[in-house]
Amino acid sequence: MHGDERTAYVLYSYAKINWFLAIRGLRQDGYHDITSLMQQVELADEIHITLASSDAFSCNFSIPLGEDSLLQKTVDVLRGAFPELSRMRFAITVKKSIPPGGGLGGGSSNAAALLRFLPQLAGYRPQLEELVALSLSLGSDIPFFVVGAPFALVEGRGERVTPLSFPPRRHLVLLFPPFPVSTSWAYRKWDERKREGGFSLEERLVAFLKRQDPGGIEEVIWNDFEEVLFEEYPVLLKYRNLLLKLGCRKAFLTGSGSTLVGVVGSREEGETVVDRLRKRGLSALWTVTRCGDHGGENHA
Repeated sequence: MHGDERTAYVLYSYAKINWFLAIRGLRQDGYHDITSLMQQVELADEIHITLASSDAFSCNFSIPLGEDSLLQKTVDVLRGAFPELSRMRFAITVKKSIPPGGGLGGGSSNAAALLRFLPQLAGYRPQLEELVALSLSLGSDIPFFVVGAPFALVEGRGERVTPLSFPPRRHLVLLFPPFPVSTSWAYRKWDERKREGGFSLEERLVAFLKRQDPGGIEEVIWNDFEEVLFEEYPVLLKYRNLLLKLGCRKAFLTGSGSTLVGVVGSREEGETVVDRLRKRGLSALWTVTRCGDHGGENHA
């Protein structure tokens, strides 16, 4: 594929949830080792790309768009790896449905979509391993999205992604608090406490992976960030309890927050919970987990 100035390309970059997230500890390089079960959900940003005379980035949310932005860094990393891209300039518009700072991996998913797609415009067909290596220089969640498996075990600082062939299909309610949470801040707070939560559930996780039974996913739900964030932001605990009160079978924080996830039995149940949340002035939506073998679809 070679780029055409008359063509507008549209990429869809999906959100993720963490069914399980245990922090192993701080590494010497300043990052954290984790063990996580991640799954994509049917909530996506749209990324519109056209060739242009100069780079131009825009978004319907207030996110960084300058030289230090993740979008610019992603393009710069790609140009360093694939020289032909240095001859090209891009107008990139991100139409976000995934709220920034919500623990849903929106920015990481956007970056992964660009990593997978832009080299094709210059005629490159990079190996997946090469893209994963490039992605790790940009963010720890990005390799999961680069690999493209809807459900995976993620280890190390995020670079070890093992696709799993038994993705659970679940109806979910996503509750979006009116504030983001900084991932780096959340990790610092966890470091201050030096807690070792999550390890007691390791046997349960191993058993789930051995059984390969998606019906048992609720048994492994865990997030090491919950204790930290529920203490710092008591309203998040209030929201989790509200989801349970309104009928969710399980409710938990995803990633470093601030989004809360409620598990429901059907779309009808989910839409009922969403309606009740909205009547309380809260932002929420119903969605489902992704189970097909999808990467980042794109359309011209």
